[in-house]
Amino acid sequence: MKQKKIFLLTPFLIVFLLLMPLHSFAESERPDDLYSETFVIMDAVTGKVLAENDADRRMYPASITKIVTGILAIESGRMDEQVTISGNAVRVDGTRVYLVEGEQMSLRQLVQGLMINSGNDAAIAIAEHLSGSVEEFSKEMNALVKDRLGLEGTHFVNPSGLYEDDHYTTAADMARITQYALENKEFREIVGTKKMDWIGKSWETTLYNHHKLLWRYDGTFGVKNGYTNQSQHTLVTAATKEDTSLIVVTMKSDTSEQAYSDTTELLNYGFDHFETKKLEKGTVYVDENGNEYTLKEDKFFTVKIGETYETMVNEEGTLLVHTDTDEEIASFPLLPDTKQVMDEEPAEAVMGKVEVDETEKNGFSWVSILFGGLIILFLLAVIRWYRVKKKRKQKRLRMERMKDEIHRFRR
Repeated sequence: MKQKKIFLLTPFLIVFLLLMPLHSFAESERPDDLYSETFVIMDAVTGKVLAENDADRRMYPASITKIVTGILAIESGRMDEQVTISGNAVRVDGTRVYLVEGEQMSLRQLVQGLMINSGNDAAIAIAEHLSGSVEEFSKEMNALVKDRLGLEGTHFVNPSGLYEDDHYTTAADMARITQYALENKEFREIVGTKKMDWIGKSWETTLYNHHKLLWRYDGTFGVKNGYTNQSQHTLVTAATKEDTSLIVVTMKSDTSEQAYSDTTELLNYGFDHFETKKLEKGTVYVDENGNEYTLKEDKFFTVKIGETYETMVNEEGTLLVHTDTDEEIASFPLLPDTKQVMDEEPAEAVMGKVEVDETEKNGFSWVSILFGGLIILFLLAVIRWYRVKKKRKQKRLRMERMKDEIHRFRR
C-alpha cells in the first residue's frame, strides 16, 4: 500500500519540480534591459506600482510638463474664454502652433494645441491668461504637485517644459500626476484625440497627435511625449486592456523609437502579469463580532493574474484583501452599518471569501491531479515558447525601427 502511494506521488512531484523553472522564467520576464534611464509602470486606477527602475531619480521632463499645464487649464472652468496672444507667447522657442501676437483664441483650442501638437506658444498664452505671468502660473503648477498631490520630487518653473536647471521631476511623480489628470473626462478626450482641424490667424492645417502609440498600440489613449537636448526623449503613455488601465513613464531615451519600444515592452509586461479587480458597491462584509459593513462605493485593487485572494474585516473595521499566502495587497477603512444583524453566526462566504478552492469541497484523485499537472505543464511550456518567440520578434522590430531612425537621421 505504501509503495502504491509512493508510485502515485512520484509523478506529481516530478510535475511540481518541472513547473518551478517555468515560474522562475515568468519572474525573469520583468523588463530590465531597456534603453530608458528611468521608468515606472503604474495601475492607473489603484496607483499600485507594478515595476520601476530608479523612478525617484530627478530628471528633466521636457514637454510631458504640459500634462500639468493642461489639467490646470481644464480645472480652471474657463475653457470657453477668449485669450489674447502676447508677444512673449509668439517668440517662445521650440514646437509651436504658430500663434500671432494680438490674435484671439479660446482657451479650449489652446489646450488642444498644447496637448496634441505640443505648442510651446500655447503653453505661454495659457499661463499668462490664467495667472498673469509664467512665474505666477508656475506657482500654481507647484501647488498642484506638492500641496494637492503631496509629491516631493518635482519642481516647475515654466508651463512648456523647455530646459531650465530648476525645472525637474521624476518618473514616479509623473505617473501620479498623470493618474490624477486622467480622472478628468475632458483631459482624457483631448489627449486621446488623434487629429483635429486647426484654424488660426496665420495657420490652417490638420494637427496630428505627436504620440505615435495612439496608432501603434491597441488600447492607447494618450498622453504626452517630450524632447530637449538635456532631457532626451521622455514619454508618458496610458493604455487599457479589458478592465485594466496602465500608465507607463519612460525618461531619457536616446531616440524616440527607443522610448516607444520600451513603453511597448512595459505595457506588454503589465498586461501579461497583472489585472485590476473590483469589490462591488453594496457588498456586505461581517467581522468576527458580527458587525456588518456595506461598501458605499466600488473598491479597486491590483492582483497578479491567476492569483487567488480573500477579504476579511479586522477588529478596527478595515477591509483587508490578502493572497492565499497571506500577503496583504489592499486595505479599505469601513464604517459599520447602523443596524447590526447578530442572530446567527456569519457564514464563510459572508465573511468575504472571494474565491473558494473547489478541491477542498470535492477532492480529486491522485490520477486526476497527475493528469491536471501534466496539462498545466504542457500549457505553460506553450506559453513559454510563445513569449520567447514574441520577445524575439519585438527585439527584431525594435532593431529595424532603430535602423530606420538612423537612416532617416543620416539622410
